[in-house]
Amino acid sequence: MKINQKISIEQPVGRILSYAGKAFLTLLNARLDKLDIERNFYALLLIETGEGKITQQYLADLLKTDKTSVVRIVDYLSDNGYVKRIKSPVDRRKYSLTLTPKSKREIPIIRNAIYEITEMAFKSLKKSQVKEFYNTLKIINNNLTWQNQMEESSFVNR
Repeated sequence: MKINQKISIEQPVGRILSYAGKAFLTLLNARLDKLDIERNFYALLLIETGEGKITQQYLADLLKTDKTSVVRIVDYLSDNGYVKRIKSPVDRRKYSLTLTPKSKREIPIIRNAIYEITEMAFKSLKKSQVKEFYNTLKIINNNLTWQNQMEESSFVNR
């Protein structure tokens, strides 16, 4: 093959979504560069919705990640003064996650930045196209999740 010959291969969907995700996060970090944190903005918004009742395990379920990763997320947010762990009076092994006054002041800034960048991403799309995009992503995610489960079970049955 000649060096100047064009290679035409459609990029895998995961790669395209990864580029979009990186671009989104780059813009988000630029907008939020005055904050003391550089990541875990979505986790912080989820903790806010829990109104002091969300546990680390429930946050792991919402984020679809393991508990060890959530411990690192909460440690990071806690070390930077955004979240506090409160021991459950009922079950001493569990902690409820609450926001600090600092995070309550900064969450509107985070929410607004996410909204503005999302609007930028969808600026030339109709509402129906955006809705279809989200539906398509859910289908892709379900397909891949189901496929992973099938492959894992086939390895177990070998």
